[in-house]
Amino acid sequence: MENAWKSVAAVSERPRRENEYRRMLALTDKLLGHLELLNMSGQRDLDVVTQRDIARTMGELTARARGRFPRANTVQQALDGLFEVQEELMVPLQRMLHWEPLLSAQIGRSA
Repeated sequence: MENAWKSVAAVSERPRRENEYRRMLALTDKLLGHLELLNMSGQRDLDVVTQRDIARTMGELTARARGRFPRANTVQQALDGLFEVQEELMVPLQRMLHWEPLLSAQIGRSA
């Protein structure tokens, strides 16, 4: 009976975890959009407001995803770092969704 309850708990936990990863990706997408606008306008260095937005966003992410973000002083460094963060968030989400073609492409790139 205990195993049955664990199975039920695991099944009900999956949608919550999936939504959490989707939320983290949405936060990083929003930040990416802002950074891309700064980049297109020619802004090189990160301003205080953007640094605060980055810190706030990083605080909402998993430790592994946060760990992929470098110490960024420029808009380009932040953009590059956010792509690394999103890659870290996509792998678990792909596994949850059984999105094998993208997962295998990801693994192939890393090798």
